[in-house]
Amino acid sequence: MDLNFALSSFVTLFIIVDPIVNVPLFMAILANFKKSDRKKMVKKATIIAAIVLIIFTLAGDTIFRLLSIEMYSFRIAGGLLLFIISIEMLFGRRPHTKSSTEEEEEALIKEDVVVTPLAVPLLTGPGAITTGIVLLHAANGTTNKILLFLDIGLVFLISYFILSRSDKAFEILGKTGTMVIVRIMGLLLAAIAVQFVITGVEEAITGII
Repeated sequence: MDLNFALSSFVTLFIIVDPIVNVPLFMAILANFKKSDRKKMVKKATIIAAIVLIIFTLAGDTIFRLLSIEMYSFRIAGGLLLFIISIEMLFGRRPHTKSSTEEEEEALIKEDVVVTPLAVPLLTGPGAITTGIVLLHAANGTTNKILLFLDIGLVFLISYFILSRSDKAFEILGKTGTMVIVRIMGLLLAAIAVQFVITGVEEAITGII
């Protein structure tokens, strides 16, 4: 059992799922629903997001084999994607890899918003899927793979806790507090992204040699 891997996986997934920055978005999208309905919709959205992430994480290797993609290529590409997201977080912009402004505006008048955009792509977007696949490949042994999926479950459990109390969370943090946390997370994500790229480049050089 590698506790360092479990901890780093949890931190990476939590940063990329980013329930804190989603608090004001969830509040806006669910503003016209009753409080009891909002809680049910958040619960359903987090469950769907977790299932989607688990499925894509498990299917990653099969997809790579079918498309003849080397893991180091995906690791480098994933690192670059995460780096772009981190830069957007550092500058206080909503990552475009999660959802577009048009999708968010459409959600305000859309009756069923649980699947899109709440579950996908606000919680489980391209960044989360990329991270899940890369982490699964980095997990050595069955125990670490199990720990990774436990991390996914824990991340979405905490996300549900935060988002189901989004009105209180936003009231406590405020706009300034939210943006400070987002920028700190962006910095951590940038470091993780760079490490992804470095590891991918090392694997590529080793493979070529």
